[in-house]
Amino acid sequence: MLPTIAHYPDAVTSELMYHYHQIVSAKLAWVDGPTNPWRQVIIPLAGASSTVLHAMLALSSEDLAARYPNDHPRRQQLQVVSVCRREQALASVAQLLRHMRQEGSSSNQAQCALAATLILYNVELLGAASAKWRMHLEAARVIRRWKEHTLMDAGGTDEIDAFLVYEQYYASVLASLTTFDALGEYEAIPLTDSNAIFSDFVDIISRTTHVERLQSSDDYGMDFSLLDTMIGDLEAAKARMLEFSLILCWQTDQACLSFQHLVWIFYYAGLIYVHHVLARNGSLDMICQSWRDSIFIHLALLVDKHSFAHDLVWPLFIAGTECRGCPQKQKVVAHEIELVMEVSGTLDRRNVLSFLKRFWALPESDLTWIQFMRLAPERRRLLRRARHSENVLHISPRKLGFLSGLTEPNAPNDVAEHAASEKYRGYRTHQEIRPGDALIVWDLRPRSN
Repeated sequence: MLPTIAHYPDAVTSELMYHYHQIVSAKLAWVDGPTNPWRQVIIPLAGASSTVLHAMLALSSEDLAARYPNDHPRRQQLQVVSVCRREQALASVAQLLRHMRQEGSSSNQAQCALAATLILYNVELLGAASAKWRMHLEAARVIRRWKEHTLMDAGGTDEIDAFLVYEQYYASVLASLTTFDALGEYEAIPLTDSNAIFSDFVDIISRTTHVERLQSSDDYGMDFSLLDTMIGDLEAAKARMLEFSLILCWQTDQACLSFQHLVWIFYYAGLIYVHHVLARNGSLDMICQSWRDSIFIHLALLVDKHSFAHDLVWPLFIAGTECRGCPQKQKVVAHEIELVMEVSGTLDRRNVLSFLKRFWALPESDLTWIQFMRLAPERRRLLRRARHSENVLHISPRKLGFLSGLTEPNAPNDVAEHAASEKYRGYRTHQEIRPGDALIVWDLRPRSN
């Protein structure tokens, strides 16, 4: 029988709170500083809500455990704490959802449910368990939409809501890049000063991915003016972020300069991605390779890589897709991804590098990385829809069962009709999820040793 959290002294909780405050929150943010919302929003929420507190301590203990060798007693102790806190968080979210469904929800309750679910998503990212993190991410999306529908008359969106909505949106955008899920409705988010960091770039990535999915449908008519529109949007995003860098609070001038180089890196990576999806000519190779080289130039000038390592995975991947036939540049990309993993954790980033190496090894052809990923047999296997059979993933009540029956509603009142039922029968949505449902975890930022 596993020990409960009561077996551990308050000193452990204090240690985990300190670790979250000093280490984990810094990893989770685009930019760490006095206004870091993972510190300034989540910690006060945890002080007011046991639901958020349990989730936060589960994440902190999981992150701290990763700093010890696999067979170290301290690692095993912290993993037990993480499991206990995780299950307490899941049970607490279930109770909160049940109360929200039966009694009506307040904005604060919805915020706590969404915050806890997003934190649990990050907990599962540490183990790169795609079936679990995808469930939490889907749950966060449904809770957000429920909140929007049921509380639409409760007043404007505050800074806490803006932060939580952006985190859910951001994670979903990056997760969708390589899963090629069935095309859904395009969702944008309102931009505010509180969630402005890189949100323009994230929105452009989302729109471009949506167009790519539309292109794969039979009846899509390509709008070639979109390319010029997206290029203009990328220019505006770059200018906005460079201007934003001048008003952020930086601990050192070096950090500010590194952030500016990161903006340029995202800009050139965005140009490459947008052109691969939207351009329709054979002259892409030279111009995309020049943008790739610009990424490498700014990467070499990015002095504070430790602080921004978690932001580099996506642009490094995009740069890597332009390195076929260039062994030296392949080594640079592989080395930089290894550095990211050393600083901010492995997650599923090993799969990112593995995919690039397979792509680099392809015989000479015009196949793009998007086409190659669509053809990959493991992607077809991973994304095959589950049927009602014994192979369908079922999650026990001690895992993710609080999401039983939580489905996208046609009417606001149906959002969580069965979400908080007394008997949990496993997570189900309109698209059931199998273990290992994604080839690559597209999370750029946290989340480990």
